[in-house]
Amino acid sequence: MPKDSVSRTAQVNLQMLANLGIPEAVRFRDALQLDGDPLAAIAHVPLAKRIPFCISTISEVLYQSANQLIMLENNPTIIDLACGYSPRVLLMAPQGFTYIGADLPDVTADLAAHRKDILPADAEIFAGYRTVDVTDRQQMDGVVGALREGLTVVTQGLLSYLSLGEKIDLATAIRGLLERDGGCWIIPDANPDTLLNDTFCAVLGETATSVVERIYGILDKKVGRNRSQASWRNPYEIERALTAMGFAVRKEPLYRFGMKLRCLNQTDVATAQRLIACWKQKTSLVVTLA
Repeated sequence: MPKDSVSRTAQVNLQMLANLGIPEAVRFRDALQLDGDPLAAIAHVPLAKRIPFCISTISEVLYQSANQLIMLENNPTIIDLACGYSPRVLLMAPQGFTYIGADLPDVTADLAAHRKDILPADAEIFAGYRTVDVTDRQQMDGVVGALREGLTVVTQGLLSYLSLGEKIDLATAIRGLLERDGGCWIIPDANPDTLLNDTFCAVLGETATSVVERIYGILDKKVGRNRSQASWRNPYEIERALTAMGFAVRKEPLYRFGMKLRCLNQTDVATAQRLIACWKQKTSLVVTLA
């Protein structure tokens, strides 16, 4: 993915969470001093005024679902791969988790430059950022460094941007980490083939499918992605591939009991119910060694 697209995608996810008023996202956005419209590239798409809400709902449900699973697994070290500008560090580090965010150089350089602005003093020792090629086993080993304790590896949104060979390399590298240090791998977005479309349809109606296709076309061009060659498009394909590689896969619902999503308070009751029904049909995965 081109470097400017990496940071732009990271900015969209953060600003969508901040726009919902999620406290750690607001603090993170303000520390980075982000401005401008991260969705300017799709401003001409039909129903553009409602697109930010649709995207914010996806950003929030993935973020909150992953956070619940992280807390449930309760491993002391969190490795957030393709972390972008995730505010998760502000939630986890103050609770004593060691948080390591890993991404490409343009993102990690920006985060490192704002480290003292982002992290409160009592949390700074528990957090860090690393530049890493997630398909390189040696670099992935270096992300953890001298730490030898249970890991929770999170890949939110990452699989959608990798080729099949890169996915296999990533899984191989993660398996090496879990064999050495124990823990799990959380994949909150195991339905990349349907999550965007079905969420948009829940908000905008069935005609949203054509809007989603236009958005996909714009994004695919910007990030150099060919969806016609996509693989691991749903939980069943992912589970089958990972099981063959020596993993055990546990399915979890994307919409989890007890979730209090701010986005659902910003729409009417019928739309909120459609969103919940949609997300209950989507899956997150918790992956461990078999």
